[in-house]
Amino acid sequence: MKLEFEIKDYSDQVLNEFKEKLEMALEEVGKQAEGNAKLELNADPTRIDTGELRNSITHKVEGNSVKIGTNLFYAPYVHEGTGIYAKNGTKTGKTWWVFVKGNKYSSIKAHGKRYSKHQAYQVMQYLKSKGLDAWMTQGQKPNRFFHPGRKKASTVSRHRIASSGG
Repeated sequence: MKLEFEIKDYSDQVLNEFKEKLEMALEEVGKQAEGNAKLELNADPTRIDTGELRNSITHKVEGNSVKIGTNLFYAPYVHEGTGIYAKNGTKTGKTWWVFVKGNKYSSIKAHGKRYSKHQAYQVMQYLKSKGLDAWMTQGQKPNRFFHPGRKKASTVSRHRIASSGG
């Protein structure tokens, strides 16, 4: 009695299918995290001025990971807060500054001029007397729109991948 058998190597096909499934899973995570970050920004309409930040949020699969982000220069200030509300923000001394709405440079404190509350009020009133839409602030509270989206996307995607047999 002669016993013969043939062994075929399917490891390349299995590896390719695994890579495809991984890329699909990462794309799903990216879509979910991107969508949840946008929903987080939409949760409070007072957080939205033009919608530019929300519309700039994207994701990209790179290798075995997915990156979610935005290319807007002011996004970190919205996300982490400014002034006294920032992680290492100064909470003593001259903590107020004045800005003029409609000025495209108003969110950039290039000169870093800080005032006491009384001084800021005087500067703001002077600018308003000149017809400008001036405001005073101690900063903006953080709006961490990425963190909740990341957690929700990870949970949802793990469930979808597991239930689809992926």
